[in-house]
Amino acid sequence: MNNKKINIKKHLSVFFLTSLIFASGFFLSDFLSKKQLTKLNILQQSLRIDILSLETQFSILTQAPCENLNESTLTKELYDISQKLTSVENNLGRDNPYFLQLKKYYSILELKHWLLIKRASKNCKLNLSFIIYFYADKKNCPNCQSQGLILSYFRKKYPFLRIYSFDWNLELSALQTLKSVYNLKEQFPILIVNDKVLYGFKNKENLEKILEKYTNLQLLEEATSTKATSTETTSSENKIK
Repeated sequence: MNNKKINIKKHLSVFFLTSLIFASGFFLSDFLSKKQLTKLNILQQSLRIDILSLETQFSILTQAPCENLNESTLTKELYDISQKLTSVENNLGRDNPYFLQLKKYYSILELKHWLLIKRASKNCKLNLSFIIYFYADKKNCPNCQSQGLILSYFRKKYPFLRIYSFDWNLELSALQTLKSVYNLKEQFPILIVNDKVLYGFKNKENLEKILEKYTNLQLLEEATSTKATSTETTSSENKIK
């Protein structure tokens, strides 16, 4: 009888201990999920505001005279939004309907930015060069991730480069029009360097040669350096005043 009572107590102790651990784990998981959801909601709200702000800036800059046109800030904001969009993708998943809607809207912003800056580059004689990049998933494009990293490297190396990345499989009529205009084929990765269409993976050395062929790197670098020096001089003068 005593052994039986001890066994019952032992089983009850194990049961309560197991229940306590399970309950603690459940509440901890629930707390972390709510915290993560709150963080995600804040990120989404911030992304919506940034997108609206950027779209408004597009409208303002279309009216700006060439001497007052500062597109570098706009370009940086577009890149910052892409980083936030990546965070949303990591949280929701790339196939999440809400993420896909944001991705479509961001792609439209990229197209609007490209059209605006390309026109400004011509009308205001800005020393810029453009790359449009179409990528696909790993199954259809094993080298797309590596190509994207190389383009990120060149974006930092050459401040005069404006690079726009688009998902080939994103269902967006504006992108279909872009594909049609350049008569693009499904041969990934796809690069459009200053209106010249190129297919297949390009390593750093190859891409450097391509840029030298279709853009005047030396002239662009000198212009960028001169502009930066001019900006620093103006800034210093303003501080002295």
